[in-house]
Amino acid sequence: MPTTISTRQSLQFALPSNNARPISTAVRMTCFAKKQPIVAVPLSSSLEDKRYEPVVKMCGITSAIDAEMAVMAGAKLIGMILWPNSKRSVPLSEAKEISRVAKSYGAESVGVFVDDDNSTILRASDTCNLDLIQLHGDSSRELLPLLWKNNRIVYVLNADDDGILINAPPSEEYVLDWFLVDSAKGGSGKGFNWEKFQMPTVKSKNGWLLAGGLHADNVHQAASALKPNGLDVSSGICYPDGLRKDPKRMCSFMSSVKTLNLL
Repeated sequence: MPTTISTRQSLQFALPSNNARPISTAVRMTCFAKKQPIVAVPLSSSLEDKRYEPVVKMCGITSAIDAEMAVMAGAKLIGMILWPNSKRSVPLSEAKEISRVAKSYGAESVGVFVDDDNSTILRASDTCNLDLIQLHGDSSRELLPLLWKNNRIVYVLNADDDGILINAPPSEEYVLDWFLVDSAKGGSGKGFNWEKFQMPTVKSKNGWLLAGGLHADNVHQAASALKPNGLDVSSGICYPDGLRKDPKRMCSFMSSVKTLNLL
């Protein structure tokens, strides 16, 4: 049976009425898509298309409504912070609902953990029905030998301002789903020197995601320099409060990403 990916047709979309934030007609018509049945197509057909189309992960999602906007805008990975010290942290009950919404649209849910212990991570993953576990911090990364066989992992590497890696990839015996490269202080909205950064050779099922200060105005520059397999955006699609996601910024970011297939 061939490996499959899901595709969706872009159609007009209106947010659910309950507690929904209003979206302008222009945004509704040009960015969001109505929920459609998933259509499976052979992965080989996408490989024949040489266009550069990175996967988009929208992270720091704090509500089911923001999750729905993210997947309708085109995000394939929906990240939520399960570290209580983050301003974007969500309780497990909300994370479970975010995960449910992501899956209902064919996207995957990602739980972000920072220096948590093994039992905390596994309990949260089971409760929220997570697709992927993202490991930040040395303490969480040290749990990789315990987690990787039965869980899908996003392993975080951090780069300093000059684009030099601070921590090394794990042993090649661990073939993980994704690597993610972020700035030294992940989640800060701050980037690093993309021109100087060199991605090390790693074994990964899907490649690597670039994070750190991405937004609609710089994502083309970052992706052109590094050609990552995916892009991780959080603060770059938020309202000024840094918490709620702004549908206009979401659409602007996705519009910029779509121009990347011309590279």
